[in-house]
Amino acid sequence: MARLSSLVLSSLVLFACTSAYQKSTNSSNTASHSTSAEATNESKANKEKWLSWQAEYDKSRRSKTGWLSLVGLYWLKEGNNTLGSDRENDHRLPNGMLEKFGSIEVRDDTVTFTSYSDEILIDEKNVSTQVLEVNKTKVSYKNFVFYIIKREIGYAIRLQDTQSSRVKEYQGTKFYPYSIDAAVSAKLVPHKAPKKLMISTVYGTVRENDSAGVIEFVYKGEKRHLEAVSYGKDSPMTLMFVDETGQETTYGAGRYLEVEWPKKGDVTTIDFNYAYNPPCAITSFATCPLPPRQNRLDVEIEAGELFSGH
Repeated sequence: MARLSSLVLSSLVLFACTSAYQKSTNSSNTASHSTSAEATNESKANKEKWLSWQAEYDKSRRSKTGWLSLVGLYWLKEGNNTLGSDRENDHRLPNGMLEKFGSIEVRDDTVTFTSYSDEILIDEKNVSTQVLEVNKTKVSYKNFVFYIIKREIGYAIRLQDTQSSRVKEYQGTKFYPYSIDAAVSAKLVPHKAPKKLMISTVYGTVRENDSAGVIEFVYKGEKRHLEAVSYGKDSPMTLMFVDETGQETTYGAGRYLEVEWPKKGDVTTIDFNYAYNPPCAITSFATCPLPPRQNRLDVEIEAGELFSGH
């Protein structure tokens, strides 16, 4: 009888232990499945966000006033600059423009336009002479529009054709498929003292930009770093980089990528899915800065925008 009681007690203990183990295992499996489901949902949400961004990016490329609409870039000299489609002008404008369009006077950092025709509008108004504000005042004639830009070597006219055939014929942007592995945690290492980055441009100059610091990250098993440009804390940091895909599938001169400033501490995220081509990949009338030498990666970043010009 005592032996029977002992066996019964042992069975009860074994049952209790087995039940506890099964309960623990079930709880662990439930937690694991929950974590996996959360990760899947987060990945899906991130991909949808990227697809939405990609659609907006493609839309901007197709804009009638976007980079593909550019048909001219004219550097202005100090003093008087005559404009028109006639070859006798200082700057010969495309066919379809007036032979004698007007003149631009550059004097003491002031740019003044004088119109030679009543068909020309300045900010939608018919005025003969006006000071042009950089990146703001628009001078228009039929489907042509120009405004003034300023760079380290001076002022220039940026001319657009809102009916450009290049906009109409554009085939759209192309990207690598979305990859969850292309988004990596990164650490911002600021410089001990303010530093200027010397950035070369496609038009043969060197410009100075503020450095945000060095961004360190691990990609494909190795520690890597890129130096970021700062345009102020109100804007994301900008990375200009070249990687090994530039030999085959991406733009050889490099790509750009925005990275958010760390919200807490020094940790941020680099998501190469959002890497995009500079405007000079699609127009010769852009004034693109180029990646600094230290931002050349000896690895293939198979994410972000592709380049069909190869």
